[in-house]
Amino acid sequence: MITIIGGQEWEQDMCRRVVDWCMDYFYIDCKICLTLGPYRDCYGWCKEGKKEHTYDVFVAFNQDLRDYIATLVHELVHVKQWESGKWTGDGEKEAEKLQYKLTDKLWKNGIL
Repeated sequence: MITIIGGQEWEQDMCRRVVDWCMDYFYIDCKICLTLGPYRDCYGWCKEGKKEHTYDVFVAFNQDLRDYIATLVHELVHVKQWESGKWTGDGEKEAEKLQYKLTDKLWKNGIL
C-alpha cells in the first residue's frame, strides 16, 4: 500500500506504478508514505516508520525524469533491505548498483 503526498497527478500515477512494480520485483509487502517535493539537502531519503513494515520516503521532483525514477528506485532498494534484513555496510552500494539498472528495466517493460 502506498500513500503519496505532493506532486502532480501524473507524477503520483508514475510513482505508484514504480512502487507497485518494485514491491513485486523485490517480493515485499509493506506500507510506504511517499512525499514528492523540491530539492532540499538531497534528492531522496527513506526511513523506517513508527509502525512495523512502514516506511517514509522522500523524492525531490526537480531533477530530470530518469534520475527522478532512479532516486525512487534507490530508496525502494533500501526498503527492500530493511524488509529482508539483508545488506552490506550502509546498503548504498547495492542501491547505487540497482537504481539505473531497474529504472531502465521499467522503461523497457513498458511500466513507464
